[in-house]
Amino acid sequence: MNNRATSHCAGLPASKTATAISGGETRMKPKSTFRKITINRLAVPLIALGMATGSVMPAWATIDNTVTVTGSSPGNTDDVTASDTENVDVQDAAPVLTVTKVATFGAGPATADGTTDNVAAGTVITYTYTVTNSGNVGVTNVSLSDDHNTDADGSLGTITLGALTDNGGGSSDDAADNDYDYLGPGDMVTWTATYTVTVGDIAAQSADADGNLDNTVTASAGYTNSSGSPATVTGTASEEVDLEDANPSLQVAKAADDTTDVTVGQLITYTYTVTNNGNVPINNISLSDAHGGTGTAPSPDADGATLTDNSGGQSTNSTTGDGKWDVLAPGDVLTMTATYTVTQADVDAQ
Repeated sequence: MNNRATSHCAGLPASKTATAISGGETRMKPKSTFRKITINRLAVPLIALGMATGSVMPAWATIDNTVTVTGSSPGNTDDVTASDTENVDVQDAAPVLTVTKVATFGAGPATADGTTDNVAAGTVITYTYTVTNSGNVGVTNVSLSDDHNTDADGSLGTITLGALTDNGGGSSDDAADNDYDYLGPGDMVTWTATYTVTVGDIAAQSADADGNLDNTVTASAGYTNSSGSPATVTGTASEEVDLEDANPSLQVAKAADDTTDVTVGQLITYTYTVTNNGNVPINNISLSDAHGGTGTAPSPDADGATLTDNSGGQSTNSTTGDGKWDVLAPGDVLTMTATYTVTQADVDAQ
């Protein structure tokens, strides 16, 4: 754009003054400044200059201003006047939203693999979003949209409007919602949201061979473009949170109700306890008992097991009659029993 910063007066060069002579004729006399002069004992007052300066307009407009010069000839007759208008073209609207997104981690449970740099299930992540108006025009109704839930198992909490950093842009907001009403050039505003990492996140991201919880936030706002029409500007920022690796593990314990001097025909009850001590769900759990007795081996039925729910309802067993437990979540425990009748051959073998 061609920005011109000076004006001139049509019909009156800036380096000359007007001198009145007899007969009403006006002649221009070179001078560096205006001054009062006396001709034929008639005092000619100093010529008055008046300038009307245009106010600052929207970025798509121009700054218009008109200068007017007036003067009086001897005897205050034959007034002299001249004017000129100058238009200064303002730079085009160039809106820019600079967005950052930072994840910080609150205290969470110890990770299964003993590391401290990977985020475990149950850890609370706090996302801080910062939007800066890096352009040359103010923007309105600044809002955020985060695609976090497309990659995450759980739901991101409400994105809550935070504080303004006022760098002189004249920003303002009525605090009635999570949008920021007007963000001036150079000013920045923040939002926050929290998310609790789930077991499903660990399992899903490990299965994808990515290992990260990925998401992108988009900031959008309105402005008036260089044609004077409403328009929208956007900015984005992405963040990755490294999740701990999947560590599937089952722990099983077996106990008999009598282990000393059992007799022929005695019914022994075995109790089986299966614990998911890993960090991801385990599916289709079944048991087989390689029993050393001479009679019919005990047959524990995982399908009919009793669940100790430590995960808050994440374990499920919707399919029955197949001898398997469908899904056992980390920390949950299955307990089941099976019996064995001692035979004469068992006693004789001793």
